[in-house]
Amino acid sequence: MDIPQYALDAASQYANERGGGSDIINAVLYGFKMGNKERLRNNGQLKPINDEYTFDRWWDLYGKKVDREKCEIKWHNVLTKAERKAATEHTPLYVASTPDIRFRKQPYTYLTGKCWKDYVPVEKPVVHADADRFMAYFNSLYEYTDIPKLSEMTDLRKNMLDYIYTNYRDDIIDVMNKVKDSSHLLGEDGKGFKASFEWIFTPANFIKIKEGYFND
Repeated sequence: MDIPQYALDAASQYANERGGGSDIINAVLYGFKMGNKERLRNNGQLKPINDEYTFDRWWDLYGKKVDREKCEIKWHNVLTKAERKAATEHTPLYVASTPDIRFRKQPYTYLTGKCWKDYVPVEKPVVHADADRFMAYFNSLYEYTDIPKLSEMTDLRKNMLDYIYTNYRDDIIDVMNKVKDSSHLLGEDGKGFKASFEWIFTPANFIKIKEGYFND
C-alpha cells in the first residue's frame, strides 16, 4: 500500500510531538486524518484573503521555498488573520537570525509549529528610523520607476526598516541606489520581477543587494 506524502508528513509530526515511539498504526491513521483534513478543507479550494497578510508576501519574506502547496493550504484555510499577521511580522526577524538558509526551519514546520511565537534574540538595541521621512525619500528616489510606491508605513514596514537601520544604517542609501541601477530589480529585464519595499528590506535580500549580486 502506497501511503500519500501528506499522510507521512502528518504521521511524522504526530511521532515527533510524542517523542517518537513505535505506535506506527496510530501515527499513520493520524496522518491520513490530519492530512486529508488540511487538503480537503473548504472543498480543496483556497479560501480568499482580503487583507495585506497574503501568502505570497509571507512566502517571499521567508525565503526558503519548499513545499509551497502545503504551506499555501495551511496559510489560506487553517491560519486565522491574527496568526497570519503574527507570522508576517515575526518572519523578518527570524530570517535575520538565520542568515544561513540551511539552518532555517522548513516553512511548513514554521507554520505548523506556530513558530512566530518563538523568541528571537536581538543583539543590538533597536534604533528607530524616521519612518515618514524615509517614506518620502523612498517614493522620491523611485518616482520614475515601476517599483511600488509607499502610501503608508505600516507596523510591519516600520519593524523591517528599524531592523535594517539598526544593523546596516550606513549601507541604506548605497543599497537603495543599487536597486535603482539594477534592471532586474526595476523589472526592466523582461523576467516579470520587480523589487518592493518588503523585498528590498528583507535582511537576506538587502545583503545580496549590498554585495552587488543584482548589479548589471
